[in-house]
Amino acid sequence: MSAPIALFVYARPEHVRRTVESLLRNSEAANSDLIVFSDAARSSDKEEAVRQVREYVAGIEGFRSLTIHHRPENYGLSKSIIEGVSQVLTEHDHVIVMEDDLETSPFFLRYMNEALERYAEDDRVISVHGYIYPVQKPLPEAFFLRGADCWGWATWRRGWKLFNPDGQFLLDELKRQKLLKAFDFNGAYSYSGMLQGQINGTNDSWAVRWHASAFLANKLTLYPGRSLVHNIGNDSTGTHCGASAVFDAELSTTPIRLDDVVVEESTAAKTVIEEFLRAKRPPLQRILGRFMPENVRHKLTGLVKDWLPPVLARQLRRLSRLGGGITFEGPFATWDEAVRMSSGYDSQEILDKVLAATLKVKNGEAAYERDSVLFDEIQYAWPVTAGLMWSAARNGGRLSVLDFGGSLGSSYFQNREFLEGLADLRWSVVEQTHFVKVGKQYIQDERLRFYETIDECVKTEKPNVVLLSSVLQYLEKPYDFFELLLNIDADSLIIDRTPFLNSDADDLVKVQVTPSSIYSAAYPLWFFKKSNFVRLAISHGYETKAEFDALDRLDPTSTWKGMFFVKAK
Repeated sequence: MSAPIALFVYARPEHVRRTVESLLRNSEAANSDLIVFSDAARSSDKEEAVRQVREYVAGIEGFRSLTIHHRPENYGLSKSIIEGVSQVLTEHDHVIVMEDDLETSPFFLRYMNEALERYAEDDRVISVHGYIYPVQKPLPEAFFLRGADCWGWATWRRGWKLFNPDGQFLLDELKRQKLLKAFDFNGAYSYSGMLQGQINGTNDSWAVRWHASAFLANKLTLYPGRSLVHNIGNDSTGTHCGASAVFDAELSTTPIRLDDVVVEESTAAKTVIEEFLRAKRPPLQRILGRFMPENVRHKLTGLVKDWLPPVLARQLRRLSRLGGGITFEGPFATWDEAVRMSSGYDSQEILDKVLAATLKVKNGEAAYERDSVLFDEIQYAWPVTAGLMWSAARNGGRLSVLDFGGSLGSSYFQNREFLEGLADLRWSVVEQTHFVKVGKQYIQDERLRFYETIDECVKTEKPNVVLLSSVLQYLEKPYDFFELLLNIDADSLIIDRTPFLNSDADDLVKVQVTPSSIYSAAYPLWFFKKSNFVRLAISHGYETKAEFDALDRLDPTSTWKGMFFVKAK
């Protein structure tokens, strides 16, 4: 008899229909028990879609039997799959696992059942997988890889017993056994970053824990040389999936032969897949990139030209918001790993856009510029304005600002109307060399100045305020720069537009991605634990005067905030 099929559904009626209909095109469906796990709505806006899914599921015909489990509350995909697979395997020796966004070949069930029977007693094999990447180079008819996978798969009771849901234990073991590089497909794909994200609570992936459990046990999974599964959830409706055709595989129109498959990891297949992952990394949900050029790697020196220019990051973020496409990938285990998964940016094009917009503001043709986008009305960051005026009042009307990573003076022009009446005003932007050159040539005046280094600015201007707006998160070593700026001993320091985690987790690094439809770019950034900055500021004699929410609303796991620190007297 064929293995039972566990199908996990939620709130996508059309996807469920396509998934079920494709299974029914397999001749083995008539001899297969279908066990459906239907999750409850997470929120009221999903209730109607869940109702439609359950109505459709109740009328499914064509399988040997139909069993439906309605979750009384929302489990989420991870809990639903872990508990559902465990439940099925208490009653059966093996199971085929499907989600509601997987279309299958007419030969999918034949392959699955034949493999489950063939390797039932082979302890080296932990699972069978139906999907394979759309690689361009030929693969073996079928082959094995170390670990496990999640897009149309099957296992035995003995295999599922090895599943360990403890992500922290799994990651610690991978590190202890020095397996991180191998686990990450030799650096081609950051499974360890995904595992770290599960630990931090930024994703709830059961699949990466299944893969890690199998990998640590040195178990193998069987793959087809031609895909028997097509993921239709890459239209942005899937959990942990994004809108991308990069992983779309054509379904095989012929059966997969399992004769003479050597039960060991296929070096040839692994090499082909590794090359695919390295070459295809654009702005997809699993970000495909290339090594960032050496000249944008971050080194802690006095020259701003050595760090990733925040103005470029801000420009890309603004463009992305206008197109509604910004995403954050990861987290990753290290900054270097995030850099390797980043594709960089076109700095000259962005500089040209910023200069054109800033000149319009300077010449009175536009009211305000933010990251090269022009506005008819100024968007004030009122807490920042208040902090600047408070600092000026504290110093008898003198305000000298060190605007670290301040583009071509966006914050200066944003607050200019309120600063005009000050008796002594100096605004100094510390930026990359090419920004400083353009700033001096086209923008600089008696109040607004541009410098390439912090030291040069401090010696010349003696700033009493340091402004850090959307900059610290794009530095490889943000605390080193923060401490460097604290040591200037300015009267006050203002942080704005900086992402702080909503949880008490420690800092983590992700990759910020802008889709190619707007501007193809990807670069690393930090999400911070707020107390780390507060503690460092206090150790340098500062106290927190105020905290505030920034204008940015970009990621549900964090709040983009600002903080106003003043020197204790």
